[in-house]
Amino acid sequence: MKKKKVMAMLAVAAMMTVALTGCGGGGATTTAAGDTTAAGDTTAAGNTAAADETAAATDTDWEGASVASGLSGKVTYMHSGDDYEREMYANVFSSYQKYAPGVEIEQMYVPSDYYTKLQTLATADSLPDLFWVAESSARMYYDAGLLANMDDYLKQYPQLTEDIIDGVLEFGQFDGSQYAFPKDWTSYVMYINKDMFKEAGVEAPTNDWTVEEYKDLAAQMTQMSADGSRVEVYGTAINNYRADWINWMGNYDAEWFKDGKSNLSSPEAKQGLGVMYDLVQAGSAPSPGTVSATGDSEDRLFIIGKVAMYPSGRWTIPSFRSECDFEWDAVEMPKGTTRTCPFICSMVGIASTSENKDIAANVLSYQMSDEGLALVMESALSLPVYKDLMANEKYVNTPPSAEAFINTSEYLGNPSQLEVCKTGKFSEYNSMINAGLSEAFEGNTTLDEALAKIDEQANTTLFNN
Repeated sequence: MKKKKVMAMLAVAAMMTVALTGCGGGGATTTAAGDTTAAGDTTAAGNTAAADETAAATDTDWEGASVASGLSGKVTYMHSGDDYEREMYANVFSSYQKYAPGVEIEQMYVPSDYYTKLQTLATADSLPDLFWVAESSARMYYDAGLLANMDDYLKQYPQLTEDIIDGVLEFGQFDGSQYAFPKDWTSYVMYINKDMFKEAGVEAPTNDWTVEEYKDLAAQMTQMSADGSRVEVYGTAINNYRADWINWMGNYDAEWFKDGKSNLSSPEAKQGLGVMYDLVQAGSAPSPGTVSATGDSEDRLFIIGKVAMYPSGRWTIPSFRSECDFEWDAVEMPKGTTRTCPFICSMVGIASTSENKDIAANVLSYQMSDEGLALVMESALSLPVYKDLMANEKYVNTPPSAEAFINTSEYLGNPSQLEVCKTGKFSEYNSMINAGLSEAFEGNTTLDEALAKIDEQANTTLFNN
């Protein structure tokens, strides 16, 4: 593929803001990639300390240990996230190197502008050996010829796919082969301020609640000022984020992307998105613009007790654990006509240009092993992609209760989400949806008008083949 085309495709990916999830801990020293020049030159420590450990660990259940002991060389691993991710993955790499003393891992941690830096490295033909891509952008990297075929490595390391949650591999499969591997996922649940419900004398929701019950509870839990001029506490909140609208439309079994076309104007899609719209119109939830104008965020409103119920992913848990001074928990999102859970994740790719693909695959195998994932899941930023680990409190720890997260793994993924991700145009489509919904949430247009406009724009400019 010509470089100009690669640059154009990856420029689209760089525009998209994604939550790259992971966890934190402490261990190996790392260096952040502060700019594109530094990103190419960064060095991760950890291999020296690891070499002092016992090289041959015979009591491990990791299938790649024997291969690791005979490997020699260097690989670079590029990822984003917050400081939890930086420290936790430093631990993973340090732990790996006790099995592979001949391998050096250069950790390229990019705390901001991740996709811009990744794009720059790609166009300079200097991609790291391993790097993260979101489930929504993997297709663009495949189309650009930047991802190595993983099929042989999945055969070499069968534990990578054993007992994996249904449907998650498909987001990294193109033309019948695996090109990106899902490292984790985040779930999507409703967080509940249990103290607030107790004080109001209202029974808190449980996993079997419905959308109508949710709307009713949101209204009940909304508290006005004494003079009735303003909302003191909102019953709930909404986010103008892909996980939210994928969840709500999926809960009404909407085919919101159908036959290669945007289909947000379908009755089922309108019904799902109408849940968010109606909550704002009823005053039970602030519009995203209203929250942003105050310099706050929806998760902060939950933390400070200004929102009784807050829908979000697992990535909020570390903040809630450290900052919430009240009893809180999580339940499944309320049921519409059915339930779905959006698949929001980071996927790991091996660069097609890597000269050490065998080492890269071995590192990935360790990262996804029970031992590697125990380090990654510790801080509760994400969830394992394996069914057996979902029921293990070591990997899905509490608080909040694990049941909601375990249950969502049974209905993870959405057909329309997968279909639009496969087009390689999700980034632009996501921007159109966010802009259109914002107009409706802020009261500048009706929901019907906004959805019709999004469909027309998307189907004439993006999906017009």
